[in-house]
Order: sequence, then C-alpha cells, then structure tokens
Amino acid sequence: METAAADLTVSIYSPEKKLLEEPAVSVGLPGKKGSFTVLRGHANLVAELEAGIVHVQTGSREEIYVVDSGFAEVKGNQVIVLVEGATDPKELKLEAEQAALEEALNRQTENNVQYARKQHDIALRRVRARVAASAISQ
Repeated sequence: METAAADLTVSIYSPEKKLLEEPAVSVGLPGKKGSFTVLRGHANLVAELEAGIVHVQTGSREEIYVVDSGFAEVKGNQVIVLVEGATDPKELKLEAEQAALEEALNRQTENNVQYARKQHDIALRRVRARVAASAISQ
C-alpha cells in the first residue's frame, strides 16, 4: 500500500493478465474523445479509450503503459481500465516500432474492415514509435 495521499484505487487489465492494482493519486487516460485525468471525486463515467499512454501517479512514483484500445470505468474512487494490450515503455525498441509503423502505413486494404484495422494499427504504432523515441532522448 502506498501513502495515505493515494485517493483512488486503479486496476488495469489486459486479456493476458492484471497489469496493475493499487492506490493512486491520479490516472491519465487516452480517451477516444480526448485525453483526460481522473482525480479523487471524479464523476462516474465509462469511456472508450484509444491507443495511447496511461499515466498512473501513485504519489511516490509514476507508472506508464502504452495501451491499445479499450474502456475505462470510473465509479466512486475506483478506476477500472480494460485494454486490448499494454506494453511497458522500457520494452519498446525504436527500430522495431518504426518498421511496424512503416508496414502499417504501406499496408494495402481491400475493404472497409481492413481499412479500419489499418487506421487503428497506424494510431497504435505512432504512439509506440513516439514513446520509444522519447525513451532514447532521455
């Protein structure tokens, strides 16, 4: 358990595993209609998430995850985040992420479903490449 300053309980799940479940001061989420931050006393909501970065501030440290699309529910002072996939930024390799982005950009599509998947992959790969590049510059 963290400090008494932690006013939220945050749980992050992917299909493979529970990524995080602990007290937090704030949670930054990549909402489909724009990024937002949840603090103690936030209004209840369910939000669709897009590919982006989840920031969890525990008071003593910050946890960061690069996530695929998903949903977040805020109820009381509990935040539950369900994502299709999540990666620790330390695991990202810039060359591999740039190659994956290039592949997604050049992928041919034959129908609306393939086109929608391509657009989703491009958004995710851009986030992953940006995070990998920023890790190198630090």
